Amino acid sequence: MVEARTQGSQSYLSEPQIHEQWESDYLNPDIEAFYEASFDAIVQRLGVPPGATLLDAGCGYCLHAARYARRGLEVTGVDFSAAALRAARENLDRTGLAGKIELVEGNLLELPFPDGRFDVVSCWGVLMHIPEVERALSELVRVLKPGGKLVLMENNADSLHVQLFEPALRTLKRVLRRKVPDRERTPRGVEEWMSERSGGLMVRKVDVAWLEGFLAERGCHLVDRFAGQLTEMYTALPLRALKRAIYQANLAYLRHGGNPRLAMGNILIFAKD
Repeated sequence: MVEARTQGSQSYLSEPQIHEQWESDYLNPDIEAFYEASFDAIVQRLGVPPGATLLDAGCGYCLHAARYARRGLEVTGVDFSAAALRAARENLDRTGLAGKIELVEGNLLELPFPDGRFDVVSCWGVLMHIPEVERALSELVRVLKPGGKLVLMENNADSLHVQLFEPALRTLKRVLRRKVPDRERTPRGVEEWMSERSGGLMVRKVDVAWLEGFLAERGCHLVDRFAGQLTEMYTALPLRALKRAIYQANLAYLRHGGNPRLAMGNILIFAKD
């Protein structure tokens, strides 16, 4: 089952349409202030010097890799999708960062880098879509230098959004006879599988205690955790004005140090022994 879902997920994620949808929902100009504040906070909390090597694992269109590069880090982006990397190169050309970020085609389940290659490994919102998440996490740890930092942005299974909003939305969809993905609680968190013609998509809201324990067994210990987005309700709202109100609320929650245990988005920093 897991291997079949891995294959289905890779097939689906290799299509450009899903990346275009994500760019509309998550990478539009209205959410830019939130990302800039998030990456300011990440780089400040990392405390690494300019020129530190960073791997953006699952870099997609390289928008986040560019944020790290603009903050003085030496960035390599890796993604298994050739379509995403083509778009990434176009984005880097437009922003004047072509040649400053190395792009590599590769799979997070078998990264094409030697052990201990990077000072920092960052993975923003990617592990949640990987069925074999244990294997991917082990690879991220493997390519991290001893003493290096692992930065993960994952959605929190115990957040208010997942515990209250998502069940209500699923009930509404059933009433309206809309498609509802399969959903189960596993040791890894709340996992949903959405079947599509070209494969399928895993969406996991992680159990942070499980994640912390799994990485501790591999020599990485949690050193920082803070709130990202309080909610992703904007993906279900029809009007731009409503979406922008949620974006602003998320930005305020981040800037005021809201409780990460209540927030859907959690930014976690681990240090490798």
